[in-house]
Amino acid sequence: MEYDLIYPERLGQMIDTPCIVAAVYFNEDELISLGIPEDSLEVQEPFWDYNEFQKPFELWASPKFLSDYYDRYKTFLQQEYWREITEEEFLTDVSNSLINNKKELIDKMESNEFYSLVEPLDDNEEIKRLIDSIKVKIKQGIIKGHHPFRFYAIEIEEEKCYLITGATIKVHKDMGKAMNTIIELRKLEKVYRILETNDVKTKESFIDFFYKENSKK
Repeated sequence: MEYDLIYPERLGQMIDTPCIVAAVYFNEDELISLGIPEDSLEVQEPFWDYNEFQKPFELWASPKFLSDYYDRYKTFLQQEYWREITEEEFLTDVSNSLINNKKELIDKMESNEFYSLVEPLDDNEEIKRLIDSIKVKIKQGIIKGHHPFRFYAIEIEEEKCYLITGATIKVHKDMGKAMNTIIELRKLEKVYRILETNDVKTKESFIDFFYKENSKK
């Protein structure tokens, strides 16, 4: 597992930037161990080379990935939550959402308002927010009345430091009901435990951790 800086662009700017955003990079073996199917494009070239912020946009821009995704989760996508969306509608609506979704995320990073997009993953996370790092989600896009795009992250320090662990297109309102969100929960938990083990709970401690981990490359 490695860590890539998303914002700011240069390492030397981390201390002076009010809110820094980074992303995890999982290698192929790690992704498969977390539940990603071996035949998924996510663990094939060129997609396995992207971090967990870059990769979703690359995958969601791939008609083959979206078609495979629709087939894999067809049972969910043809239920009431997704209003029985067709494959053609799914591919078109996802593709049309990408530019605005990415622009909003980048704009919020550059204006130091990334935190305004963030919500605690659940009520239990909200309760411990003032004293600990928490698991969070970021909702993006509108399709069929839902915000289907989900980014997941660790809020290491509120309004100051975030580490993105993954993203998916949510196919069921209950995260525990669909494998795609189950996998994202596994990724989120794995990263959270690593940060906890290394006592990373503030922006400053994350910067130290980031430099230490990157020095191993």
